[in-house]
Amino acid sequence: MCLGYCWLTVCLCLLLQQDLHQELAQAANILGIFPYRHISPFFVMQPLARTLAKRGHNVTLITPYGMPNDIDGVRHIRVAQLNERIKEMLESDQVLDFMINKWTESTLTAKALFNASYDILSDPGVQRMLHDRNESFDLIIMEPANLDALYGLVEYYNATLIGLSSIRINWHTDELAGNPAPSIYEPISPVGYSLETSLLSRIYNWIHIMEEKLVDYLILRPAQLHLFQKFFGYSSQKMNELRSRFSLMLINSHYSMGKVRANVPNIIEVGGIHLSEPTEPCDEELQKFLDEAEHGVIYFSLGNDILIKFLPVNIQEFLLQTFAKLKQSVIWKSELLYMPNKSDNVYVIEQAPQRQILYHPNVRLFITNGGLLSVMEAVDSGVPMLGLPMFFDQFGNMRWAQLSGMAEVIDINTLNEDILTDTIKHMLGNPSYSVKAKEMSQFFKDRPMSPLDTAVWWTEYALRNRNITRMRLNLEEIPLFEYYKIESLLAFSVRFGLVAVSLIFLVYTLLLKTRVRPRRLHP
Repeated sequence: MCLGYCWLTVCLCLLLQQDLHQELAQAANILGIFPYRHISPFFVMQPLARTLAKRGHNVTLITPYGMPNDIDGVRHIRVAQLNERIKEMLESDQVLDFMINKWTESTLTAKALFNASYDILSDPGVQRMLHDRNESFDLIIMEPANLDALYGLVEYYNATLIGLSSIRINWHTDELAGNPAPSIYEPISPVGYSLETSLLSRIYNWIHIMEEKLVDYLILRPAQLHLFQKFFGYSSQKMNELRSRFSLMLINSHYSMGKVRANVPNIIEVGGIHLSEPTEPCDEELQKFLDEAEHGVIYFSLGNDILIKFLPVNIQEFLLQTFAKLKQSVIWKSELLYMPNKSDNVYVIEQAPQRQILYHPNVRLFITNGGLLSVMEAVDSGVPMLGLPMFFDQFGNMRWAQLSGMAEVIDINTLNEDILTDTIKHMLGNPSYSVKAKEMSQFFKDRPMSPLDTAVWWTEYALRNRNITRMRLNLEEIPLFEYYKIESLLAFSVRFGLVAVSLIFLVYTLLLKTRVRPRRLHP
């Protein structure tokens, strides 16, 4: 009997050891490239990188200094010049030029993207990696954002390519994913884009996106091609080919947030992936403020990028005056801890544990600038929003939240004390916003897998199945006439044209007959 147990134990150990070896054999070398000195993309990337490392994969990240913090089990290659570039931009006030017009924005964007690609490829740490014959990568993950010169790494290492987008999908991401369905609803830049739905607005937005495509083709790609050829020596045809090598596109969005769209199978929605990270707890004082709010709490935050001290003084003043009129308690995220004339119902905090605040049952309203992660956290918590969008995708994020019925939006240019006060009181007095917010939260959470598990499963799927061309639609493989059904359109146009010409000819003939009547002869 004892001998039998011994044999059983040995067999189990051997099986476990075999499974361990198989798991280790499947471990992949993964390179992630995230050059932006902006916190949101790293909130999206961190949980995926950390989980892949825990699953035994060898993960290397190319990032700026300080973003993100070091991740256990991950090798970091820090590119110091990326930090210097953003510092130079802020000191020269170029950020303000982004909002002037599309062409100014495009020129500055092309320069910033060129510098990012150059800084990465010329970095000493990256160069050592490229010249180390022992280095190899099975998979490269990067933000799909006009950094075409970096696609040379995909060919250099013969790696699988995955996109991880921290923002909503746009027409450019669609094209890279092999989902070239024509759409006028997903521009890259909101500058000059119309949120109206009239026929004229749709025509205007079609022109808007055609302009963006011209900018991409005439300005962004040529600059990236110069670096692509300089560092790798590949042809322009090779760069165009590598643009179609994205096997998967992980998108930080979810259809429950008001935007349903047609996707090819390799576009995977992982909106809310950052919610897998543990929440930061409230300190004792903040927790007491939340718990004792008899009439509920309003949470006001303009995100990590907008400092309250840079708001015009008159806006700061009428914000304080508005909050003083409310019976609700207000938590205000601000670096200005001391505010003159601050009423007792306002609690100022510099670093707010936002998710923990939104989860509190006493929170009635979230006043936000509409950053995508903040919108997702409000949806996840079931809290209505009052949007004050200012930059980039914030307008679109709040637009879809408003259409869903859980938010209202105020133009920051027309904002005043009366408008803000009336809107807050209207939203707090109308239970439909809270009902819609909780409904949205239920749809957002009800999924077969968590966003993080979904991202990990599909990443490893791409590693197991390198050739997944069946999951994308490449226009090069489909004749233009067939894709757009032009032959059917031509047949319809010919028939319609013949009928139209016949009717016009008939009407014209009748008009001639009625005009040219025989004249009577007078005696």
